[in-house]
Amino acid sequence: MNKVWYGKKAKLGVLGGGQLGRMLIQVAVNYDVHVYVMDSSKTAPCGRLAYDFVEGDIQSYEDVIAFGKDKDVVTVEIEHVNVDALEFLEKKGVKVFPQSRILRLIQDKGLQKQFYQEHNIPTAPFHFIKNREDLASYQSELPFVQKLRKGGYDGKGVKVISSAAQLQEGFDEPSLIESKVDFKKELSVIVARNEQGEVSAFPVVECEFNEQLNLVEFLFSPADISSEIEEKAIQLGKKVIQDLNLTGLLAVELFLT
Repeated sequence: MNKVWYGKKAKLGVLGGGQLGRMLIQVAVNYDVHVYVMDSSKTAPCGRLAYDFVEGDIQSYEDVIAFGKDKDVVTVEIEHVNVDALEFLEKKGVKVFPQSRILRLIQDKGLQKQFYQEHNIPTAPFHFIKNREDLASYQSELPFVQKLRKGGYDGKGVKVISSAAQLQEGFDEPSLIESKVDFKKELSVIVARNEQGEVSAFPVVECEFNEQLNLVEFLFSPADISSEIEEKAIQLGKKVIQDLNLTGLLAVELFLT
């Protein structure tokens, strides 16, 4: 634990009150950390467990600053938060993890793809488009997956387009399209990096996808993969968090082809 917290209760502010935040609280209590949570709903999963719960809008500049200004550390339970407010808090000396610049990148799938290219991180070939009309220009590359650059979450903002007839069903907003990957398994590895640059990883997990819901339904740990594949996945996860220079936790999702 950071030495500045020694002898006093650490004040950790969490933006978002969902199930991930609830699990965070359950661990934080073991370290004598007071967890403060802000969410728009009093019935959020964190509501009854948080040391203090604030009803507010995590996308509001004013609400985020008012909530975070007296905290030792501010983190997020979901990435759809006001990044400008977090950047302001950082300038005022509040520790924000992951850093605001990381969240700005994570909020935009286009910026993510460019980051992968620039750092030689494997990623499916892609194109940027402005609207639905642009999809027809890539008809020869069907099938492909269309992803909204911003706002997608848990299967929302993602469409698999397999035929020309489906082009009119695409999103009419700034997006990217990427080649549909023929994969054997979807894997995920959580990596952690501290302020000193030390990196560690959790065991790789296997994700079972529900095509009807368009999201992951089950996670299996440990993943049913060889030790060689697991090591490759862990090293890739570590490369991503190190290249980002991110402090905190990062879930790196990948396909086993």
